[in-house]
Amino acid sequence: MSTLTAPIPTDPAELRPLIAQRLDDASPAELAAVHRMLVELEARRLLAELDEVTELAWASGQISDEIIAQAVLEHRQARSIP
Repeated sequence: MSTLTAPIPTDPAELRPLIAQRLDDASPAELAAVHRMLVELEARRLLAELDEVTELAWASGQISDEIIAQAVLEHRQARSIP
């Protein structure tokens, strides 16, 4: 049976050896593509976490237009930027 039509396992214990075997058989170009994909997935995960934390900070008042304006002003004053 083709691996494209076989059911995809969802259990990490089943997936890890399958993925490891595919990586072992991959060409250098395929490995580079997999690496790019993994970096993109990590970036998306981190962006989602950052979005969530930022939303919580806005909702709790830790971030506001006034706080941002004050921080910019203090930074400019510290660097003597008009």
